[in-house]
Amino acid sequence: MTTDETTGLPETVRDDLLRAAVAAPSMHNTQPWRFRFVERTVEVYRDRERELPAEDPSRRMLFISLGAAIFNLRVAAAADGMGSEVRHLVDQRRPDLIAVVELGERPNGQLAALAPYLTERRTNREPFTDERLPAQLRTELDLCARMEGAVLQWLDTSARQWWLRMATNEAVAADDASSARTAERRRWVGGDRPVDGVPSSALGSRAAGGESVARDMAATQADAVRPVAAFEREPQLAVLATRYDGPIEWLRAGQALEHVLLEATARGLSMSLLNQAIEHEELRAQINDPLGPWQRPQTVIRFGYGSSVPPTPRRAVGDVLIRD
Repeated sequence: MTTDETTGLPETVRDDLLRAAVAAPSMHNTQPWRFRFVERTVEVYRDRERELPAEDPSRRMLFISLGAAIFNLRVAAAADGMGSEVRHLVDQRRPDLIAVVELGERPNGQLAALAPYLTERRTNREPFTDERLPAQLRTELDLCARMEGAVLQWLDTSARQWWLRMATNEAVAADDASSARTAERRRWVGGDRPVDGVPSSALGSRAAGGESVARDMAATQADAVRPVAAFEREPQLAVLATRYDGPIEWLRAGQALEHVLLEATARGLSMSLLNQAIEHEELRAQINDPLGPWQRPQTVIRFGYGSSVPPTPRRAVGDVLIRD
């Protein structure tokens, strides 16, 4: 077994960690991350060439994506018999280094149990059935979010669902009117994509006769005329939120998001994200519960029971590993 001289880890273990990390979700599947191994630590870097300045001007979704990759690293480390501890960084000397994952000797069994679902998790933009999630399962998914420093707020009232729908419609109109946003989407969405981005095969169906509860990512005329299907009448939506905002909170939100998504995958659920309104800072406040504690919405998740969908492409380990 070949050992990485820099880390002392077997190369197979190092590659396990990297394959897990790149399996994380990211906005438009840009996979905006790179990793460097130094002794028993994994340094996590942002990849500025894969950022979305028009659609993600604050880089909030970038940090959420990086947080999801960090959580996957933790899961893979646990499965390989290692513990992990995350240190979030703000280092002016190395502005692209956003966190360090320290590998220890005490694996977390609960995290290890999620490892089989790292490559099974999907973004599913197809219709779901009308079967409702059990109340106990919803509570347990919220607990997963809370373990990472976030909360999962279920949108059960018609008022909150209405506000989300109105904010989403306004965001979609703003997106379509922005040449910079549509240009970014065309760069990353549609067609055949072997290593990154969202291929046409992952866009899902269009809603038959009305407004879809899944995000329509179509960026070209060809993708805009996909087959239609009937979506669920009452979508099951939840907002993942944190108490504060800022890069460190966004990294925590990303870890919470991936914890929820992996646990949901393990329970046989399908998920997609409905983040249009959240990606517009002026619309985020409309998603808050006016009668609840003030929270910062980070993502909107649609849950349900759906058919299987194919995976989206992923970058090779060698493309994300910093060797120097």
